[in-house]
Amino acid sequence: MNSDQFKNEPLAKVLAFISKQYVGAASKKLSKLEIKRYYYALLVIEEEQPDITQQLLAELLKIDKVSVFRMVDYFCKHGVLERKVNIEDRRSQYLQLTDKGKKITPVIRNIYKEVNSAAFEGISNEDKALFFKVAAKVALNLESMPNGNTKIDLKELGSSRPRKVLT
Repeated sequence: MNSDQFKNEPLAKVLAFISKQYVGAASKKLSKLEIKRYYYALLVIEEEQPDITQQLLAELLKIDKVSVFRMVDYFCKHGVLERKVNIEDRRSQYLQLTDKGKKITPVIRNIYKEVNSAAFEGISNEDKALFFKVAAKVALNLESMPNGNTKIDLKELGSSRPRKVLT
C-alpha cells in the first residue's frame, strides 16, 4: 500500500483500513489470553484506578452505557474485573482490576507497544510526531462539527440495521 492509493479516498476508508490492520495484528498476538475482546478498555480502567466508574469508562471510550455494561459484565465473568459499590452514591460502582486483571494488563500493554513499533517501522521520529499532530488536529476538527462529539452504540455496529450514533 502506498500513499497514492489513499490520496483520493474518503478519510473514513483510510482510517478503517488502518484500524482493521492494527486491530487484527494486535488481536492475533493477544489471542493467547483468556479474554478475547475489549483489551484496550482494560488499560483505560487500569490508568484511571481507583476512581473509575462505568459512567466514566463510557465517557473515556466514547461508547454508550449499555455497551460498557456488557463489557464490564464480560470482564467480571472472566475474573479480570470486579464492581465495588460507591458508599457515597450507591447507584454508582467503581471498577477494580482483580489480581488476574493486574497480571494481564502488562501483557496487553506490551503487545500494543510491539504492534505500534511494527506499525511505525521505517518511519522517522519526525514523521511519527507529525502523524500524531495531524491526527490530533483532524480529531479536533471533527469534534467541533455538529454531532462531532459522539458516542458509538457498539450493539448497533454489529447489526445489519442502519447504524445509530448517540450524542
